Amino acid sequence: MASAAAAAGPAAGPRHYSIWIEPPPGALRDALQREIGAQRAARGGPPFEAHVTLLGDIPAADDGAALEAAAQLAARLEPFRVNFLDVSTGASFYQCVLILCAKEAQLLAANAAARGAFGMPDPPRPYMPHLSLLYADIDDEARAAAAAEAVARLWGDAAGYGTLLPASGFDAGAFAVWETPAADRSLGSWRRVGEFRLGGPR
Repeated sequence: MASAAAAAGPAAGPRHYSIWIEPPPGALRDALQREIGAQRAARGGPPFEAHVTLLGDIPAADDGAALEAAAQLAARLEPFRVNFLDVSTGASFYQCVLILCAKEAQLLAANAAARGAFGMPDPPRPYMPHLSLLYADIDDEARAAAAAEAVARLWGDAAGYGTLLPASGFDAGAFAVWETPAADRSLGSWRRVGEFRLGGPR
């Protein structure tokens, strides 16, 4: 006779969440979204909101557990600045083409605080803050070409160019909690769960 546990099927594992720092609404965010759209139109890949991941791959039992820890984190953080550096490329699907962000003390401290709030150990590699422009599996030559196009559009000298970035970064005054199952490369199951103002709920 099968046990009750076996009859119920395998136990569900934890869900996975991310803390995203999103540029506030305005010209900068619009320019970044246009660039993400241009990259996707040229090379495929899923659509996504412009963001800098403060902490990713966070295991939690459910939305409530993730939001509870996120609220505690938000209450401990003060607003800080995110400054952009250069466009770069990575070797993974989720770090295909990206804008590197400066490792400012407040941003690094916020990442450490997030790890503490969610009980996550230090990662094997140092935190690399960045804002992705393209999620895709393409070869090195295509990545380099995509990065060069991003530089031309975001920092080019053409007057009146519609995609030029109006600023070199943004002030982070809030963060969003997203459920982000990494196995879903279509991002179809990714969803915003909540948003918190730094210093309290939004």
